[in-house]
Amino acid sequence: MDFSVITREEFMLISKVSEDFGRFGKTERKCSRCGGDFEYYEMGSSSQTKCKTADCLEITSRGI
Repeated sequence: MDFSVITREEFMLISKVSEDFGRFGKTERKCSRCGGDFEYYEMGSSSQTKCKTADCLEITSRGI
């Protein structure tokens, strides 16, 4: 399995995790690949949500 490719289900999960962090400042959701926790970083108008396990799920969003 190529872990650099995110499935639609994984994308939907990490999108909901990002929304949780944005709305509540935390999430109870777990990574579907490894069962690990997620972390969230804001950098100016961009944000990054990723699994705490190295080289696992990750998504970066850029603002304007």
